[in-house]
Amino acid sequence: MADVRPKPNRESDDDGRRERGQLILVTGLAIAVMLVALVLLLNTVIYTQNLATRGAGIDDSGAVSYRQEVVSGVGGVVDAENREGYDSRAKVERNVTAAIGRFDDLTAGYRAERATVARVETDSVSFTDGTLLYQTNASRTLTSDGGSDDWTLAENVGEGGGPGVRHVTVTVSRENLSTSVSTAFAVRTRTASDEWRVHLYDDGSAVAVAVQNASESSPHRVCSTSGPEATVDLTAGTVNGTRCPALDWATGVSAPYDLAFENGTEATGTYGVTVAKPPSDGDVRSGNFAGPDAEESPRAVPAVYDAEFDVHFETSDLSFHTTVRVARGEPA
Repeated sequence: MADVRPKPNRESDDDGRRERGQLILVTGLAIAVMLVALVLLLNTVIYTQNLATRGAGIDDSGAVSYRQEVVSGVGGVVDAENREGYDSRAKVERNVTAAIGRFDDLTAGYRAERATVARVETDSVSFTDGTLLYQTNASRTLTSDGGSDDWTLAENVGEGGGPGVRHVTVTVSRENLSTSVSTAFAVRTRTASDEWRVHLYDDGSAVAVAVQNASESSPHRVCSTSGPEATVDLTAGTVNGTRCPALDWATGVSAPYDLAFENGTEATGTYGVTVAKPPSDGDVRSGNFAGPDAEESPRAVPAVYDAEFDVHFETSDLSFHTTVRVARGEPA
């Protein structure tokens, strides 16, 4: 029988082999590209982990400690110079700047001995103008300069944003306090619709502090301290340095508000209030105070409300640069 099978087509076989070869080549190239991408991805992950590990190993406690030291130190410098009672804004700012420079020299020298660069950049210092309202005569009642029993220290406090007041402290003698909360000396913040009061009185065994928040109809006793006198920091919420949680500045009263004293004849002592308004501002009731050149209390003098500046801290492992604002005793 005759063989009727078709003869092999050599040309078709060659084409098939070429196609298979091309397919293998393309597949190989694809695998190679995938391997290269995988290697790059792994290298990126390893590099990122190395950076994270090195970053986590850097001790930044020195920079944090230095920043806290600067805030505390410069805050003390500002308040000390404010209390000098300069008669112009230029004088108080010039002396505050010089005092910050002296503070910086001391701290920088100490750090340099430990191979650390730590500086307050004094050429970057800027200030917010303010007024210090204060009394230093501890035997005087807490009335105005003219003797008013109920009187206003400043109006529209906090206008334009921010607390607008800081470091509101009162030190009173127990023996001269009222024994009734209803007639006691009080510090008040008030708007047209809301009011917050703190009363200081003698409850028979201690200096007592009573608070009336804006939502309350009467004051309630929140803390007390024994001894012949008490220092109440109203913006920090402390009595003789001990935290009094219910003493929370201006609770329920939104800025701007007026700051006033009531029943000033029912207490003797000292106080200090720094507001973020210059003495020339009509909202500062300068007429209720003696001027900067006066010897008597109470007085209103130009002051630095806050200071802002850059600090730099650098070691062999860390470089830290930031802007710091200092307003000691500002309520949260």
